Amino acid sequence: MVPAWLDKKREIPTDVRSLINLARENNCWIYEQKTRIFYTPDEFLEKWPLLYHEGRRGINNNKEFAIKSPYVAIKQRAEWVKRANEELQAILKKLESYEAQFKPQK
Repeated sequence: MVPAWLDKKREIPTDVRSLINLARENNCWIYEQKTRIFYTPDEFLEKWPLLYHEGRRGINNNKEFAIKSPYVAIKQRAEWVKRANEELQAILKKLESYEAQFKPQK
């Protein structure tokens, strides 16, 4: 018997197939909450053996995935950029008030 991680022709579990089909039907993406990465249905179909895990007693990680609109990805990333920009502006303001000369050490 070949271990599941070596079996390239492993059948797609129904949970994965349902998730992909639901995302396709609603023109959505699949969001992995643990890594905060968005996948198109086709990307998820290609990478599901690495993303989806089924352990002992049939326990799986399908609760880590959510179907979300691509606009949620844009909004999330825009918030990250806004926060990073605010932090950058705070550092630049702090640097302006800092009266030290930066010279290379000899």
